[in-house]
Amino acid sequence: MQVHHQATEFRAANTLTWVISFGALKNAQGWQQALNIPYPLLLDPDRQVYDAYGLGKSMLNSWNLRTLSYYGAKLLRGAALHGIQGDPHQLGGDFLVGADGRLLLARPSRDPLDRPEVSALLRALARSSA
Repeated sequence: MQVHHQATEFRAANTLTWVISFGALKNAQGWQQALNIPYPLLLDPDRQVYDAYGLGKSMLNSWNLRTLSYYGAKLLRGAALHGIQGDPHQLGGDFLVGADGRLLLARPSRDPLDRPEVSALLRALARSSA
């Protein structure tokens, strides 16, 4: 979501952004629409991309105290939860791949809330074009 809120900076860095999901198309599109995510959605139903980037699954990391606190706080604020889509134990990550196919940044998530700061992504982009 941070990337979504700073889309102008990413466009200025001449980047393309994709969301990769392993779930069913209907579920993934519902999630994309519910969160108003404007980026193209790519499906990886066999998790080939997840495997290639070394992204794992973990019940303990997916349901740790930090994650449970986050969702509990959302419920207390009256925010809508979108329900579990697909495998709730699959961990994601953030990756930057250069136009030449070189991996500029690899950041597998330790838990569902573990995302790099947008500033770190933008710094990695700046270093690659320097």
